[in-house]
Amino acid sequence: MFYRRSSVTAAAVLLALALLAGCGAAADRQPSSVQYVKNKSELAKTAHNIKSVQRELYLSDENGLLAPQTVALPASPAPARQVLDYLVQDGPVTDLLPNGFRAVLPAGTMVKSVSLDRQGLLTADFSSELLDAPVSDQGRIVQSIVWTLTQFDNVKKVTIRVNGKALNGWPNSKQPVGQELTRSDGINETFGGVADVADSVPATVYYLSSNKGKSYDVPVTVRIARSGSDSLYSLVNTLIREPAGTVFISTFSPDTELVEKPVVKNGVVYLHFNDALFTDKAAKTISDDALRCLVLTLTGENGIRLVSIKVGSSDKVMLESGKMISGPVSRSMVSPAGL
Repeated sequence: MFYRRSSVTAAAVLLALALLAGCGAAADRQPSSVQYVKNKSELAKTAHNIKSVQRELYLSDENGLLAPQTVALPASPAPARQVLDYLVQDGPVTDLLPNGFRAVLPAGTMVKSVSLDRQGLLTADFSSELLDAPVSDQGRIVQSIVWTLTQFDNVKKVTIRVNGKALNGWPNSKQPVGQELTRSDGINETFGGVADVADSVPATVYYLSSNKGKSYDVPVTVRIARSGSDSLYSLVNTLIREPAGTVFISTFSPDTELVEKPVVKNGVVYLHFNDALFTDKAAKTISDDALRCLVLTLTGENGIRLVSIKVGSSDKVMLESGKMISGPVSRSMVSPAGL
C-alpha cells in the first residue's frame, strides 16, 4: 500500500517531472505555446497518459534495512540521474514512498552531474548537502546509491563525488567509501553464524522482511565459509536458514536440503532439492517467494544467468500462484513484472 497526500498532488508532480525530463539540456528554451489544464479531472487524465517506467529504489525500512521498492517514474532520457533524484529525502519520492520506508540521502542534496564511461563506470557528483548525513545513515547512503544505479545493465561500477571531489571517506566519521563500487561491496551486512571471519567470503542472499502485514525482499550480505567448488552449496544452505537473532525471514522449510551439489553449465545453475521444498506435498507446489529469493540470490553470482530447479524426481514444479515452471528461470522472470 502506498501513501499519497492527494491524487491531484501526485498527478501534478508526475506531469511536471515528465515535462522537465523532456526539456533536457535546453531547460531555458521558451515554449512555442502554452496549454492550460482546466480542471482536476483533466489534470489526472493528462498525468495518466504520461508514459511511465518501473524503477527500483533502494529505500530504508523501519528496521534500517535497505530494500528494493519498485515505483513507477515518468519516462526520462536520463534515467540514472532521475533515480538519484528520487533517493533524496523530501524530494520527488515523497508522494511515492511505501508505508514504513524512507529515502536516505539528506534533504536538499542535489545531483550535479552523472557520467558513464565505456567500461561501465558511472560517476555521480552531488552537492555538499550529502555530507550533512548523520553517521548512522552514511553506510546506507553509499549502498542505496550503488544498488539503485546498478539496476541498469550498462552500469558496472559507481564512484561518488561531492562538488567534483571523489568521496573516499566521510569527513566527520572517517568511514571509508572508496571508488569504483559494485554490489559485491555488500548491503545490509551481517556475519551470520560464521565464527572465523578470516576464513569466510561475502555473499548476498535474499530473505524476506515484513511491515504491517506486507512482506518484501531484503538483500543481505553474509559471510559464508570458504568451500572452494562447494561455495554455491553453502550459499543455498545459508538462504534456507536465516541468521539467528535477526528480523530476516527465510522462505524455506528448515528441512529443505539439496540432494546433490549444484552444477553450473553455460550460465545455468542446476539445483536438485528434496521434497521438503514443497509447501504442499500433496499438491506438489512451492512458494513463489521461495523461488524468487532463490533466483535473485543465485543470479547475483558471477557466471549465473538462469536457475533450473528439480524437486525429487520432477523437473516441473507448480508455484502456489498456479504458474507451472518447466525450465530455467531468469532474474527478469521473478521481477514485479514477471512472477
